[in-house]
Amino acid sequence: MNKYFLLLITCLFLLFSCNSQTKETPLSIQKDTTVKNSPVPQTKDYNPDTSSQSDHIPLINYDQKTKTSLGSKKEEMFNTIDFRGKGSEERKKGVSLASRGDLKGAIEMFTKSIGILPNNPDAYFYRAKAKWEMKDYTGAEEDFAKAIKIRPLQAPYFYFRGQFFMDIKRFPEAIADFDSTIKLSSGYYDALNYKGVALAKMGKHEQALAEYDKVLEMNPEAALALYNKGTSLAALSRFPEAEEMFTQSLKIDPKYEQAYVNRGNSRLMQYNYQTALEDYNMALAINPANMDALYNSGFALIKINNLPQACENWKKAVSKGHRLAQQQIDKYCK
Repeated sequence: MNKYFLLLITCLFLLFSCNSQTKETPLSIQKDTTVKNSPVPQTKDYNPDTSSQSDHIPLINYDQKTKTSLGSKKEEMFNTIDFRGKGSEERKKGVSLASRGDLKGAIEMFTKSIGILPNNPDAYFYRAKAKWEMKDYTGAEEDFAKAIKIRPLQAPYFYFRGQFFMDIKRFPEAIADFDSTIKLSSGYYDALNYKGVALAKMGKHEQALAEYDKVLEMNPEAALALYNKGTSLAALSRFPEAEEMFTQSLKIDPKYEQAYVNRGNSRLMQYNYQTALEDYNMALAINPANMDALYNSGFALIKINNLPQACENWKKAVSKGHRLAQQQIDKYCK
């Protein structure tokens, strides 16, 4: 394998799901995009507390057919909450404030709700998510723990704490929480998908593949699981299989730009330079600012003897903030 491909390997596996490369915004809308699924009915096995003092927080699976902001996905989930009991108006207002970016105001409302009903776990849960977004990781972890201690059978508590642990790179604890989510709600395949991502982050790609396959057994059109499976296959140098997974993902979501990038990477690693370049160009047609497509396309362009365009793409990547592109300019673009 030559030096071009050795350099490429480092960037081939950067793009997982919403939960692995970009930080999740717990309550408010963010700009980063991910794949979203269409709502399906309440997942089996999960029976939220029906107490009049407890909020009904449903878990929603997604069919992963269209893109939206991750924040919008969370907004949709929180719009389905049935706020109930003492302090519910404060909790509802807190969630609304957080969705608009007023995290301090949201925390004040959740704290007020706790003052009204000290043992209501939902207020601790919502406050944990707001603290998480404010990067008060110690406070967030403490509030997640309080919520779970008071009501230990709430699948959403474990699921979102798992997301929190993913964000701070405590992957074994994230996996444990996703396992708890799955135990309480076996049909909630979003948790299976994120468990796979956490395993992949730990380098356990064979185990990650098993989790993605479980998702695909439940929903063969889960584009994000197909994409993540392709990423782990690529990490194992199983590039033809990886290419097929990215192709299947693109059949479901033809505008999934990151799938084009990683299919291009897989094709490049198989020395299919022209088709790799076509994939990078497809990603750039969707998003001209895609740094990975700009950067990786330079290697395909070199292999088809188009150094001037490779240099131009690397210069664009530098302008977008790509940290490795300048090295290629210094090396090849004299």
